[in-house]
Amino acid sequence: MISPKHIAAINQLPEAELVAVCDIIKERADNIAKETNCKAYQSYEDFLKEDLDVVSISVPSGLHAEMSIKALEAGKNVLCEKPMALDIKDTKKVIEAEQKSNKKFFLVKQNKYNPPVAALKDAIFHNKLGDLIMINSNVYWNRNDQYYSNADWRGTKDLDGGSFFTLASHFLDLMLWMGGPVASVYSVMKNFNHPKIETEDAGIVILKFKSGTIGKIVVTTCAHNQNLEGNLYVLGTKGTIKVGGKYLNELDHWDVEDTPKPILEKSAPPNDYGFYQGSMSNHDKVYQNVLDVLLRGEEIKTNSHQGHESIEAIQAAYLSAKLNKEITLPFNNEEQS
Repeated sequence: MISPKHIAAINQLPEAELVAVCDIIKERADNIAKETNCKAYQSYEDFLKEDLDVVSISVPSGLHAEMSIKALEAGKNVLCEKPMALDIKDTKKVIEAEQKSNKKFFLVKQNKYNPPVAALKDAIFHNKLGDLIMINSNVYWNRNDQYYSNADWRGTKDLDGGSFFTLASHFLDLMLWMGGPVASVYSVMKNFNHPKIETEDAGIVILKFKSGTIGKIVVTTCAHNQNLEGNLYVLGTKGTIKVGGKYLNELDHWDVEDTPKPILEKSAPPNDYGFYQGSMSNHDKVYQNVLDVLLRGEEIKTNSHQGHESIEAIQAAYLSAKLNKEITLPFNNEEQS
């Protein structure tokens, strides 16, 4: 359901061209190909034989790593939707394939481009907040039965992973972007209101950062009828900033020593899927970063190593909930078996 955002982003950038699309459902691939005047494939292997500079992967989460690796091995750069994978074994394999191929791996984390988020990051980068004390995030969203029944992979352990992979990965990624590497996590997770799915619908994760900062992220899909909020608080010795709204799209609080609250451009609208909404639609900026890296040698906004760190923290959180104990990173991946 995110692929129309990718196609629209490609089509609006003059340096980009949509060459081909691939989907196991022939009618879907054919319809998009007809609409966009490109080639259609059902076979991913045949698709990868095309003369492609970048392969954009927007399929169920549990397939991200496998398809990224195949594309890299075929000599293509890769832009992959979040999450990078559902297991750190697979993130390491993606990184290895990237290194061997001498190609680039890009991860879609479009909320980094939200004006309030960018302003918060800039304040931290320039030490406006002083030493960071606490980084907290609350994600109170709604995902009803229609959301899960609309696609049979959602809510499964193998292809979806759980709400911390699908919903919280954006927010946790930002927490790591602000606070740096995580030293340990402790979590509690439970399914309260979605008995037909295999994963949690609510959880709390406490994080200790290697810098000494502490943090907490609260995630649920049980908000009644609609998304309530998705926010990020950062408290430092010289100030406090809260990025709020439903989708990290509003600068709710700014109290920073010697630094007035900035006047920001309006955030992009959220991704709208009809019966639910998701994170902000900044995919044009994501694709612009791909072009800037490949054509002008700029830095990748979210690279494979950052993707690995985020997945490691999420996987450690699931392990903590399973074993009811604090997990130190890096952790023994075999404990999950």
